[in-house]
Amino acid sequence: MTTETRISEKAISVTELNATLKACLEAPLFRGLEVFGEVSGAKMSGAHFYFTLKDKESQIPCVKFGAAGSYIPKDGESVILRGSVNFWTKGGRLTFAATTITPAGKGLLALEFERLKAKLLAEGLFDEKHKIPIPKYPKNVLVVTSKTGAVIRDIVTTIRRKNPVIDIVVRDVRVQGEGAAHEIAGVLKRVDALGFDVVILARGGGSLEDLAPFYDEELVRAVFGMKTPVVSAVGHETDVSLADFVADARAATPTAAAELVAYDYYALVDSVRGFAEELKRRTARRFERAVMRTRVAGEALGRRIVSFHTARENKVRALALRMSTLAGYKVKEAEGKVTALSGKLDALSPLKVLSRGYFALQAAGKSVTSVRSLKKGDVLRARGADGEIEAEVIRVTEK
Repeated sequence: MTTETRISEKAISVTELNATLKACLEAPLFRGLEVFGEVSGAKMSGAHFYFTLKDKESQIPCVKFGAAGSYIPKDGESVILRGSVNFWTKGGRLTFAATTITPAGKGLLALEFERLKAKLLAEGLFDEKHKIPIPKYPKNVLVVTSKTGAVIRDIVTTIRRKNPVIDIVVRDVRVQGEGAAHEIAGVLKRVDALGFDVVILARGGGSLEDLAPFYDEELVRAVFGMKTPVVSAVGHETDVSLADFVADARAATPTAAAELVAYDYYALVDSVRGFAEELKRRTARRFERAVMRTRVAGEALGRRIVSFHTARENKVRALALRMSTLAGYKVKEAEGKVTALSGKLDALSPLKVLSRGYFALQAAGKSVTSVRSLKKGDVLRARGADGEIEAEVIRVTEK
């Protein structure tokens, strides 16, 4: 058995509550107000201009009905609104309905960012000498962003379209709101020593307050202290944060950052193949030229060898002919001398004398040149031109 709780007599409906709030908020006290603040999230819808007016601590939705043709501020501008508080009972939403919008220079956030920019610029954090070159052929890339946005999908898709081999690591962080800058700065300090070739710091577009973490001094100094090259890709093309100034490279969008860090793998492969084919052709041509030069050199060497040996052979033949001729002269000369000597020998030959009727005498095997060498009884042998005779010495008479 259930017991129903009875509604108190003091209880009122939502409609009654909102009507009461509307009556209070639209009292004369809240009419003709002037409010100063910074414009954010500005947009036109038909003839009406909707935006948020904010300062460092608070914000309130605003609207200017029938704003066409009047002054329309941009995000980040500081304005003075004149109007009244409007409470929409059906939606339970409070807005400030501006009747006039007067520009009041740059917004407070923008002014604070400009002061911080001037301070960091004076310290030299934006100097080009501190920039680290982005590797031409990175092997691994770290993307620091929120995994819930479209940014990481755009980056991965762009890199993979150009390069299937680069390792992509994503570190999920908050990219807006209180504490986001401190979180990102801590992540950058921790990953700096992990050996990544390049870090992409990215988030999509947004209002100035949405991008506020990337204007934070702690985050900017963390980027400056990185040993790993950092590519900043914050917001849209027209958004320029302090992180862009201190990073080693700025990309107009996250997609542009992916284009910057990812080399074209397929073009590189085609280029290497082309170089290999060209090297192959050049090597073949060099080899052919070397073979031809070797053949020509071999033929020239062969001709030189033949010419060398032919010249030496001709020289030897000439020398042989000359020696033969000289030898003939020498032989004839020798023959002439021999003939002359033979004539002389023949003239001096005992046989020549014997042929004229003389005899050669020998006694005891020795020629007899004197009668004194003979004695009676010696046997003489007399040799003449036509024979020999033997005789005995009967008497020796000396002259």
